[in-house]
Amino acid sequence: MNIIDAHIHLFEKPCGDLFDNVHIKTGPDGEARLFEQYRRAFGIEGAFVIGYEDRRQPRNNAYVRSLAKRCRWIHSFGYVRANPATMLHKARELAGYGHVGLSCYLDRQDSAEWLVSGTMAPFWDFLQERRMPISFNLSTFQCRPLAEVCAAHPGVRVLISHMARPKVVKGKLDERDYAPLLALADHEGAYVKLSGFYAYVKDSWRWPQRGLFVVVDRLRSAFGAKRLLFASDFSPVLEHNTYRQTLELLRTEYRGLSAQELADVYGSNAKRILEGR
Repeated sequence: MNIIDAHIHLFEKPCGDLFDNVHIKTGPDGEARLFEQYRRAFGIEGAFVIGYEDRRQPRNNAYVRSLAKRCRWIHSFGYVRANPATMLHKARELAGYGHVGLSCYLDRQDSAEWLVSGTMAPFWDFLQERRMPISFNLSTFQCRPLAEVCAAHPGVRVLISHMARPKVVKGKLDERDYAPLLALADHEGAYVKLSGFYAYVKDSWRWPQRGLFVVVDRLRSAFGAKRLLFASDFSPVLEHNTYRQTLELLRTEYRGLSAQELADVYGSNAKRILEGR
């Protein structure tokens, strides 16, 4: 099985604060060297490296591109701030630097209606013309305007990170809360990353996170296996589960995907995005 991990991070400074993380505090390329070990051990063909910049990591875009020059398995998604006044300019800049996609984070409580403003139309046109995917880290209610975006720009590829932060109460998915995400299933350009399981259960360290399998069931039913992506969320996941546990969660614990569906989720779907189809 050819595997493409659809959501990892590579930082100069280790991401984790909870524990010492001495295994990756080995210089500015410590995380990259660690993932290289995993890549070789588990047959990872490539990875979507999702950019993120803040005060602690102010130059992540440039750092990841420097790594990509010697690591052909890196498919970098350059970080762009959620600002409609600057996103088009930044997208052009990042494309010029060689990033294959974009990464955008929305604050948890902010409205996302600006995504369908007139100011944003040229941005979506640019992504559609370039066949440049964009990865969003956002909550379910913020997905609503993306349905309008996908309808108006059917060539845009939108990748939703961490299943859009699902809510499961007493073993049941909150369908009302999840409705804006599920509405994206009508649009072929919308994909969902099956990642971040540790973040949506009470005890993040408990593996496997079977309580979230109802979410995978619902996403498979709505989107079909061809628009779901395996993603580990390396390196943040390492404070909760091992990489191998994360890798095996869907194919040895969930058991709700056929062999062909597993091949799609673990690699073929991501490859199709990279090929612009």
